[in-house]
Amino acid sequence: MPIATTSPKILPPGIYCPTVSFFQPTPEQDLDIETHIKHMEFLAKSGIAGVVVQGSTAEAVTLDRDERKTLITTAKEAFKRCGNNGSIIAGTVGAQSTREAIRLCDDAAEAGADFALVLPPSYYPAAMPADAIQTFFEELADISPIPIIIYSYPGVCSGINLDTDLICRLARHPNIAGVKHTDHDVGRIARETAFAKAHAFGSPFTILGGATDYLLGALAVGGQGAITGMANVAPRVCARAFELAQAGKHEEALEYAGAISVAEWGMGKGAILGTKYMVTWANKYPATAALARKPLALCPESTKEHVRSVGAEIVALERSLEHQGWAGAAIQNTNDSSLKKSNGVLDTLKDAVPSL
Repeated sequence: MPIATTSPKILPPGIYCPTVSFFQPTPEQDLDIETHIKHMEFLAKSGIAGVVVQGSTAEAVTLDRDERKTLITTAKEAFKRCGNNGSIIAGTVGAQSTREAIRLCDDAAEAGADFALVLPPSYYPAAMPADAIQTFFEELADISPIPIIIYSYPGVCSGINLDTDLICRLARHPNIAGVKHTDHDVGRIARETAFAKAHAFGSPFTILGGATDYLLGALAVGGQGAITGMANVAPRVCARAFELAQAGKHEEALEYAGAISVAEWGMGKGAILGTKYMVTWANKYPATAALARKPLALCPESTKEHVRSVGAEIVALERSLEHQGWAGAAIQNTNDSSLKKSNGVLDTLKDAVPSL
């Protein structure tokens, strides 16, 4: 079967945000579209390269088909309205068959997504050896109307690990545009980059980390950015670290990277509940925005206290960049010259941090 797209589509390097989903505080827990749009506008104005909607961080396994389409469409509209032409990436989290993955890719394309981020089916891990996974991705890529990004995340896939050989075989498919490494394996990123330089995949293939606490390490070995939940809280900080590193300003990049690593490590301890609380607290969203879809529990008070403690520095840094008018490359910077380095970019941060 011929591939669905007639020419390869490049996934630009940069920082992408896997967004959270917001729900109304009602028994039905319908989508809170108002907060969703507000968050999309915040991310778009930060100048990051794009967003992932309906991914793992978005509790996609709890979303129905219509809700997934709504999140894609509103994200696309918000980004355009804010002058950010970054990529809208749709997750296919939860698909356990080729049939269902195709359906979700079709839905995503119809709603306006540019790419699909795809996990391998994993409910029957013993029946999914490397050749079965390769067949799944290639058959999906043959049919999908939008390019595929491989999602390597053993933690949510019954331990299924997509090794370097498999990734490199899949990279040759012209409708597979890249990989997100939420296996957090910098060595794998290095090997894939080396393989690409030595042999070439024959079509564009973008290699991204799945977090930013090792962003500089991933970039140093050839990685091209990250899809990181920390961008929900501090998209400018993440984008600034990326752009400084790309410009060879490693000392300055390291100052931002340090703040990112502390906050991301701390946020991760709270899992999805801690992540949603940090997003809500940092951006002064209504307290109900931190609610996960049932039956997930409420965020414990001890987790909230921890999140505020580890997040104070990066939230202050984000507000500082925002007040200076700095934004990432997807939106032209309005005041880049104001980012002065004295005794370190973190030394003079005195902004108040929001509290709930």
